Amino acid sequence: MRSRNTATLSEKGLEKIPLRHPWLFRGDFTWLPPGGENGALIPVAGRKGEILGWGMFSPGASLCVRLLSWGPDRPEIRSLSEKKIREAEESRRPFLEEGEDAYRWVHGEADGLPGLVVDRYGPVAVVQTLCAGMYRSLSCLTEFLAQQPGVEAIVLRNEGRYLESEGIPREKRLLYGKMPDSKVLSVRTGDARSLVDPFGGQKTGLYLDVRKFPRAIRPLCEGARVLDAFSYAGNFSIHALLWGAREVLALDQSEEALSLAKGNLNLNGLDRKGQVSLEECNVFDRLKMLGEQNLYFDVVVMDPPPFAPSRKQVEGARRGYKELAVRAFRMLAPGGSLLFFSCSQAFGREALLETLAAAARDVKKSCRITAEIHQPSDHPVGLSFPESDYLKGFLMEVRS
Repeated sequence: MRSRNTATLSEKGLEKIPLRHPWLFRGDFTWLPPGGENGALIPVAGRKGEILGWGMFSPGASLCVRLLSWGPDRPEIRSLSEKKIREAEESRRPFLEEGEDAYRWVHGEADGLPGLVVDRYGPVAVVQTLCAGMYRSLSCLTEFLAQQPGVEAIVLRNEGRYLESEGIPREKRLLYGKMPDSKVLSVRTGDARSLVDPFGGQKTGLYLDVRKFPRAIRPLCEGARVLDAFSYAGNFSIHALLWGAREVLALDQSEEALSLAKGNLNLNGLDRKGQVSLEECNVFDRLKMLGEQNLYFDVVVMDPPPFAPSRKQVEGARRGYKELAVRAFRMLAPGGSLLFFSCSQAFGREALLETLAAAARDVKKSCRITAEIHQPSDHPVGLSFPESDYLKGFLMEVRS
């Protein structure tokens, strides 16, 4: 006899079990526990009542079950999460460079902990819980993280999408320890230092996934004029200047981001009058203006925000990316290079390649890819969870 707290899979849902995809939606079930407790661990069963896995239940969400384990045995959440966090740290250790103190410690589903993100900034760990089950487990997660070497403070930053449907409050608060008096840390990002405020800025404070990507343009920077569009805290600008760029123009719509960029320039001893300009602007409008002024750059970096959070926005994203690429191609000096990223999970590698190729055709440019970039090892991709594969980029040499 089926227990009332057991969720029963439909034919569609049963197809996901051998694939080990952790997400189950309402349409994947013929029965869900009525009045189920938010964040509770529940068994997921087949047609005959056999237990096929255990997942965290979010009764108010369309994505209502995130599987933690497969098979009939009920997992103990504390021991499972501790094991997965240890494994995540061990898997990153071989890839961390000497002195590297800022990285993603836990990458949600790809690390076997659905709905949990942990980023490390030196002595501070910043946690995001994106589903009710992980929020419910926050105290035991905090207790374990606080025991890890070098962790002096733990900050909660729950500001993501869909929190309301998960029944999770939007909040930023200190979970453990004491923050530095300034509340701002200096951490290594690639070959430079960056300021990070774990209570401010985007994401958990920085875009950790692109922190080392400026190295792709290092051979091109000596004596170059560089345009850094959607610059945020100026990571590409700072690295370009470190590597001998003659002039850098950084564009972003956020006053807060540009203030952080200015602080980062000072931190790295690079606030050189006349050599770097930080402009608060609508980047699309400013790029159009620069094109009309016939200004040319040797290196252009385009790292726009996600245009396609879901498949519904793919066509709009295609138009936006193409417009940016067209403007970038037109502003490149002969023999110049364009570094172009997309962090939209729904807009895949092939779609980005096709869009860049179409933009090159429109402006009658001949291009070749000299490097392809993918998200770093601390943002792993789970083969059973393709949604974790989101960041892609190309470095292109552009010829007339």
